[in-house]
Amino acid sequence: MPQRPLRPLLGIGLMIAAGLSFTVLDGSAKFLVRSYPLVEVVWARYVFSLVTVGAFLPRHGLAGLVRTDQPRQQLGRGFLILSTTLLMFVALRFMPLADTYAISFVAPLMVAAASVLLLGETIGRNQWLAILGGFAGVLVVVRPGFGAFSWAAVFPLLMAVGNVVVQLMTRVMSGGERAATTMFYTSLAGSIGMSLLVPFFWVTPGPGAWAVMMLMGAAGFGGQLLLFLAFRAAPASVVAPFSYTQILWAIPAGWLVFGDLPDAATLAGGAIVVASGLALAQLGRRDRMAARG
Repeated sequence: MPQRPLRPLLGIGLMIAAGLSFTVLDGSAKFLVRSYPLVEVVWARYVFSLVTVGAFLPRHGLAGLVRTDQPRQQLGRGFLILSTTLLMFVALRFMPLADTYAISFVAPLMVAAASVLLLGETIGRNQWLAILGGFAGVLVVVRPGFGAFSWAAVFPLLMAVGNVVVQLMTRVMSGGERAATTMFYTSLAGSIGMSLLVPFFWVTPGPGAWAVMMLMGAAGFGGQLLLFLAFRAAPASVVAPFSYTQILWAIPAGWLVFGDLPDAATLAGGAIVVASGLALAQLGRRDRMAARG
């Protein structure tokens, strides 16, 4: 089968659109958790994503959607993503969107550091400096010991750690697994896990809340699909840095919907994290080109 031609501009556009979808997902969750139990909101996120995955049925059929060579890894990854979703939604209950993103964006830097220990990859001195710079940016946002620390900041930090494991698992599992199958198992694991709990927390939603729940599930599905298509259209080194545009969506969304505006420390710390991530991506790309040359 001939290899698909790479289309960098398309990949960048898809990544930016994925960031918008994830902002809609998180904004919807933040809106819902103010009035409905966290367990119910997370349940809705996965159940409606699972319903949306049904769009793949005409193309792959149920057997093709379910077929996988790594069922335990798929379900394990799905339940881990469920845990990170719970942490994210708790953070959104108590923190503005932009603040939460500024902290959670340390995850790509943590992936780079963890890949050295767990996958045997090597990174240079300048890349380590970029990683340390990113962690410094998180400290600027969190401000521990300066009276501005929010206990809720622990949740996006824990979520970032969980995302490190998810991304490392995805990197190991990526060969041979189709996107539709991975999204199916991710939604299935979340739906099963939360369906066991939701009867104990159920509050009947009104028509408007049902609509927001369906929007949330569709946005989560759409974001994951756009992310997959972005990485298929162009190299990761080209599209990955544009995941940081999500914070640009979060600032106006947080202001228009919730009246939240990030303070100077959040903007400064977020800028440091984003700059460190971009520098890390650029350094990694330069090293790969040097190795090929």
